[in-house]
Amino acid sequence: MKYRLNKAILSCVLLLVFLAAIFIDSDWEVSHKITISASPAVVWGVLIDLERYPEWNRYSPSVKGRMAVGEVVWVEAHLDDEVHNVQNYVLSIKPRQELCWQSADWYGSLARGTRCRWLTKTGEGETLLVHHEIMQGPLAWLIEWLYRERIERGLKLVNESVAERAEVLAANVDKNAKG
Repeated sequence: MKYRLNKAILSCVLLLVFLAAIFIDSDWEVSHKITISASPAVVWGVLIDLERYPEWNRYSPSVKGRMAVGEVVWVEAHLDDEVHNVQNYVLSIKPRQELCWQSADWYGSLARGTRCRWLTKTGEGETLLVHHEIMQGPLAWLIEWLYRERIERGLKLVNESVAERAEVLAANVDKNAKG
């Protein structure tokens, strides 16, 4: 009898959690901005050159696939001590301005992330890179609870990695132009 009561209570709790997940808007978003001493063209080149990601990207050292709208890219995301391989659909490509993709794994109807990078020319040879992620779906709250801080650190880390790489490339272009 006690076993049945515990099972009934557990079933009710799980049902309530499931219903709350469906009816509660748990969408959330994170962003990180960085000003890079390189042109949008140089920063863009860094972002779309997937083969070179292992050379500079400390957050996602491996991104494989074809960078074209509608295509799939596989991202190896390092969330501190956890590594996740995430399948994404490329949503938008506007050269030197915007690159967006959205998670496409089996759990996408429960929680899906849309990650965009926006580039804006800010001054003489500088680019503002905004890296933004929106997490949506009935279980987005769970991803927030489990991973938000790590995702925020990851956005910062990848932006710093992009900046370092782009600034080295821009300095080399300047040096070669002068030399």
